[in-house]
Amino acid sequence: MMAKTLAAISAHNQQPADQAGVPPIQNPLVRRAIGRQSLLDWLAEKNACQCLQRIATETAFHKTLYMPSRLTTSEEGGATAVKVVAVPKPDCPVPGLPGTTLLMDEETGCVRAVVNSAELTGIRTATASALATKLLADPTSQVLVVFGSGVQAYHHARLILELFPSVTKLKLVVRSRGTRANTLAKDIAALFPRVTATLETSEEEAVAAAVQTADIICTCVPSTTPLFKAESIKPGVHINAIGSYTPSMFEFPPDLISTSSPSSSPARIPHVLVDSRSACLAESGELIAAHMTGDRLVELGELFDPATGSVLGVDALAKLRQNGVSLFKCVGIGGMDVAITRLVVDVAEKRGLGSVVPF
Repeated sequence: MMAKTLAAISAHNQQPADQAGVPPIQNPLVRRAIGRQSLLDWLAEKNACQCLQRIATETAFHKTLYMPSRLTTSEEGGATAVKVVAVPKPDCPVPGLPGTTLLMDEETGCVRAVVNSAELTGIRTATASALATKLLADPTSQVLVVFGSGVQAYHHARLILELFPSVTKLKLVVRSRGTRANTLAKDIAALFPRVTATLETSEEEAVAAAVQTADIICTCVPSTTPLFKAESIKPGVHINAIGSYTPSMFEFPPDLISTSSPSSSPARIPHVLVDSRSACLAESGELIAAHMTGDRLVELGELFDPATGSVLGVDALAKLRQNGVSLFKCVGIGGMDVAITRLVVDVAEKRGLGSVVPF
């Protein structure tokens, strides 16, 4: 699956790219979020993708993930990239989630560009979630609840608020009401004057109160324990779970999708929308704990005509909404990183953006 995204790049005074150099694309070049019209113009296209399962190395303060992948069919030709992300451990003295993507030159095999992937990861993941939300959520949704205060939380809030003008309340569930959380709330309020943005604590009672009102929930936290209880959600809610990506991580309670609960009752959510069936079965802690099988999963890319981008999976959409509650689980696949990185580099080269490093 690949969501073909039309992203805007802000003007930035950099030296023009040179064929003999490697242009590193920095955060200012990719900070502008995708506009509403671009979102509405998305085309979903099937690509043959060589997506290897991520591998990791351990250091004292980080778990470093390596994600190589290649798109082998596309209108623009093939593209290969390697994304490297250093996930900080609890005792890491330096904040942040450093990430870098190397885009390769298909003809020469050399590095074509070095891209700061932190912002791009937020954009590409939120792009997939926003598309899933547009397909499955109540179009008259009024309350959006987002867990987290980082880049993912920002892009999820912004894109969904762009697509759902009916939403007038944003509740940000955060561990701490610090500078980052307050800045996020102020930024969103400035962008969307119609929206009342509030900070909610992550204490159990406060979380339950926030979730009970939610029409759309986005969990953007790399959590090892479920962020809310199954009984807290209301009928008709749509959930995007994108923060956890290993078998030991959990964002939502597995009993939401499990068919082996103590009461032996059917799963609250019988079918789940995913970015990749194989990746989610291997890496999603919630799906593994619930003994999820592939026949209960629908890939986002399967819902679209690869030629026109029109929705084909009407029956699949009905299954995904079967009990009135829908869920999109995304662990992140390399093909998404390749697509958005190439898009940004193509535009940067056309506009003469980026710095050239002789190599």
